[in-house]
Amino acid sequence: MENFEKTYVIGDIHGYHDQLIRLQKKIENDAKQSKGKKLLIYLGDYIDRGPAVKDCIQSLIDFKPPNFTVVYLLGNHEQMLLDFLADKKSSLYLWISNGGLETLENYGNKMEQYIDESMQLEFHDKIRDKFLSFLPETHKKFFYELKLSYEWQNYFFVHAGIDPSLPLSKQTKETMLWTRSEKFLNSNSPFEKMIIHGHTASKKIIQKSNRLCLDTGVFFSGTLSGAKINSSNKIEFFSTH
Repeated sequence: MENFEKTYVIGDIHGYHDQLIRLQKKIENDAKQSKGKKLLIYLGDYIDRGPAVKDCIQSLIDFKPPNFTVVYLLGNHEQMLLDFLADKKSSLYLWISNGGLETLENYGNKMEQYIDESMQLEFHDKIRDKFLSFLPETHKKFFYELKLSYEWQNYFFVHAGIDPSLPLSKQTKETMLWTRSEKFLNSNSPFEKMIIHGHTASKKIIQKSNRLCLDTGVFFSGTLSGAKINSSNKIEFFSTH
């Protein structure tokens, strides 16, 4: 397992580009204080709800500080986008009801022409084809290459969480992308590893003995949050506020 001097983690971004840039600058400035290898992990949900989804994706792709390994995790919102591209049944309705409208429009789709319609299959196809025509190939590649989880030392990084009744190696995709199960969120028992996740938004970072949630609801709080783990496993927090 690769040894990193510092590990940085960023919570759910949801199209808030200004906040993303501010955290990236904080990470870049902090990383300059040491010459060793660093790890940067994004916990998913880069899209939907916010005003600048396309800019966020471009900044995620472009931000490559020296001596960094960067890991991009898959969030449930990116999965909804991928389901829509794969033409899964009812995927458009599910996505739009969870903030997908902002993403579609941010890439250039003029959705008002469909909103007052019944949005039957023919509109579904037209919307998907138009979206694909607007989606840069580099962004499409980014979405298709997102990872479901990442393990490093005693930490397991995932978008939503885990099922505590199963070993980490047996977790389902559905659980890792969507869970808000009380048996995970309310557990005080040790997990196989420390779980670092997003997905369940609150106004402040949630730190427990067995998990750390970095989703501080940027779309309602205006605050994007992250964490830094140094070589001695000390965890420090940083945010846009």
